[in-house]
Amino acid sequence: MIGLLAMLAPDKPPPVDVSAHIDGATAALWAALGLALLFFALRPELWRRLWLVRVDPRPAGLFRIVFGVVVLWTMLDLLPLARFLFTDEGLWLPGMARRNYGGEFRGLWDPAHGFEHWYDWLLALWYRFSLFHVRADPPFVFAVYAATLASLTLMILGVKTRITTIVSWFLVNSIYSYSPIFYSGGDTVLRVFLFLGMLTRWGEAYALDTWWRRKRAVLAGAAQVPPLRTIPAWPLRIMMLQLAIIYCATGALKSGHTWMDGTALFFALNLDHFYRHPGQIYLVTFLQMIWVLPIATWITRIWETAFPLAMIGAAVRAYERERRAGTWPRVPAWRRVPSYLCLAAIFGLAAYIIGLTALYYYDPSVGPWPIDRPQAAALFGALTLAVPAAVLGLYLALRRWRPRAHRIALDWLLGKRLWLGIGVVMHLGIDLLMNVGTFVQVMLAVYIPWLSGAELDQVWRTLMSRPQAAGAGDRPRRPKRWQAVLLAPVDRLRFRAPRPPYMVRHHPDDASVRRAALLRMWDLGGRLQFEADESVAPLQLCVEVPGLGRRCDAAAGRALVAVLPGFWWMYPWCLAPGLARACGWMVLRTFR
Repeated sequence: MIGLLAMLAPDKPPPVDVSAHIDGATAALWAALGLALLFFALRPELWRRLWLVRVDPRPAGLFRIVFGVVVLWTMLDLLPLARFLFTDEGLWLPGMARRNYGGEFRGLWDPAHGFEHWYDWLLALWYRFSLFHVRADPPFVFAVYAATLASLTLMILGVKTRITTIVSWFLVNSIYSYSPIFYSGGDTVLRVFLFLGMLTRWGEAYALDTWWRRKRAVLAGAAQVPPLRTIPAWPLRIMMLQLAIIYCATGALKSGHTWMDGTALFFALNLDHFYRHPGQIYLVTFLQMIWVLPIATWITRIWETAFPLAMIGAAVRAYERERRAGTWPRVPAWRRVPSYLCLAAIFGLAAYIIGLTALYYYDPSVGPWPIDRPQAAALFGALTLAVPAAVLGLYLALRRWRPRAHRIALDWLLGKRLWLGIGVVMHLGIDLLMNVGTFVQVMLAVYIPWLSGAELDQVWRTLMSRPQAAGAGDRPRRPKRWQAVLLAPVDRLRFRAPRPPYMVRHHPDDASVRRAALLRMWDLGGRLQFEADESVAPLQLCVEVPGLGRRCDAAAGRALVAVLPGFWWMYPWCLAPGLARACGWMVLRTFR
């Protein structure tokens, strides 16, 4: 949790004087940076694989939609408070907000004379700037707010995606920059990732821009459906790194007594301005008594602090994948050996800095070992060197002599299923028991850049499949009743079978074939099959629905809503009396 539990810490301790070692620590950090640059100069192929490759655009496209919906939700959540928070009839007059929160902008712009130089408006964009620092009457504020909601909606739909993303970031940031009085950690994460979204070509998948481009190509005579264009990977990698930094920093800052004795979550869940259900104190107390919350407290702290292991795991899995495929480049010894020495030196400098950290901040009264600070500095410095060396040796030994254990370590201990899975459980628990706005939704949305295109394919296939019955197919029949009940949710997710396909029938002429081919771009779960049928009129679409027979025209469009995820939002409207036919015609109109 980001910033939520700061009030749980004991009284603020006096500042620590680190001046005796600050120069040495600074020099060590600069040396580590120089060694890192030297490492990549020796191994440029690793730099290219980290940042300069191109990847499947679908995770970025899905992230644009989910994250955009969360940002839109956040803005709508603030709308009832907009008059109080952002207008001159509420908390601040523009001059007061500009003076308190405008930073350098308050010296660049004058209400009577405007900007002194023509280029000052560029400087204003660089500094903390909000349109409401210039003008904050209600009509103007609500006009800006409406433009924000409109630009976010267009960004989600993928209409002129690059432009609408930039406009959305500017307007959302303008709203947030007016006054930080209502901020939370989730709002900061939202602003950071929306900025990174401007750098990402996230309009190349699941966007109307892409659909219109591919549709024009098919209808103009393309021999095959144009594939999605790959996108640069580096913005997505920065998003992954940003999430690892957020978790690691917040985990490291959870250093108070309540995190050591396991009571932090107990106190947080009982804060009257955070708890979601007034009577949950009894449940929370019971969970604390049976050691559920203490264990969750310690797991949360360890998981957040160690979250960079998920980044290491992603890199190691990519290396092992290319190594098995024979595509990992062979590096001559004159480059490989010095690069290893650079890494060893970086770990040595890290041991020095961590030792200094322990020297100043280790508290023998709450630490796990009864040692003084100089001993703690030596111990933590030695562990910084010994633990990575031992882990590397164990990993190499498992890969050579225990391949099955090596695969388990690679897929689970270093895999996304563990690290992101714990995060999903933790944030859902927060959302269930704490009223923290859209913080949970923001944090879960930023997990999407960690996924690959193949993993998204698996998600769509799972959503489009059905669970197998016990004893059918690969699903085992559990011999004991308690096993069948306890493992049923897991078995329903693991053992699934494809649902019967929908057969799309179309006339065999070229125009009808091309119109039917457009459906392939929306068939994310592979539920459609195609067959030419001369009994179907030209440019007409008919669909054979399993168990329900043939549907044509508007009825065919209505049937396709269930199997094309891009139209799932229409499903509630299809259930309303008299709207099913209209929804069907809207679906068919998309493919004209």
